[in-house]
Amino acid sequence: MPLITMIWLLLLIATIVLLVAATVVDLLAVRSRDFLLFESRAVLSQRLQLAGLVLILANFLIGLPVVGLALIGIAFLWTLWWVPASHRTFEVRAQTVFQVPPSSVAAVMFDVSQQPRWIESLVAAALETPGLLRLGSVIRQTVLIGGHELVARTRITELDPGRRVVMALVVHHSQPADVIDLQPHENGTLVAYSGGHRLSLAGAVLGGWRLPWLRRRFQERRTANLERLRPLVEGLPRGRLADQKNSPRDVPAG
Repeated sequence: MPLITMIWLLLLIATIVLLVAATVVDLLAVRSRDFLLFESRAVLSQRLQLAGLVLILANFLIGLPVVGLALIGIAFLWTLWWVPASHRTFEVRAQTVFQVPPSSVAAVMFDVSQQPRWIESLVAAALETPGLLRLGSVIRQTVLIGGHELVARTRITELDPGRRVVMALVVHHSQPADVIDLQPHENGTLVAYSGGHRLSLAGAVLGGWRLPWLRRRFQERRTANLERLRPLVEGLPRGRLADQKNSPRDVPAG
């Protein structure tokens, strides 16, 4: 057997092994209970897929040199485009006006125990750190992803009681954040629910073409969550909600 044919076969076998391994790791990631474990396995799966794609390009280079060189050039430019973090980052923002004062909206939105009632993907949420909600507090959330429940944690990185809160998901490879901002409005309260998301480099190289779809999907989810929140805020007696604005769950100690 010619040496070049043997090399081509070895690369083909290695490619198959890598792609099968990536599939197995991906299945294990979906079955993970902890979000950090899910994230690490998902990243490993992406890296295995990338390695498999590199070997596929090498196979093309051996079998069809002209086609292989063209594909390598395209792959290089595609990867180069995603190197800057700004190209892999997108922001979404949904806003609406609730016909109640900011204190009434904050009584629900800043109450951790109420999050599963208006955030569609949440099954449960509770403060993990002792004490009251404050800067640095960690929220333990049970998130439903693809029909499986994962335990994730978010950290309060900014808090203006009754007005603004910033929550960052505790992960290794990116720093997605949710921002809730409440402003007085002539008709009640202007609620802005925004967030930033960043793909890993491997994730962008493999699926960056889906970025517009991801942005639209996250945008739709945030808009839907605000609509889920509306009856919780506007459907309750204003007096009751206003009385809750200084609830221990809503403001930090001191």
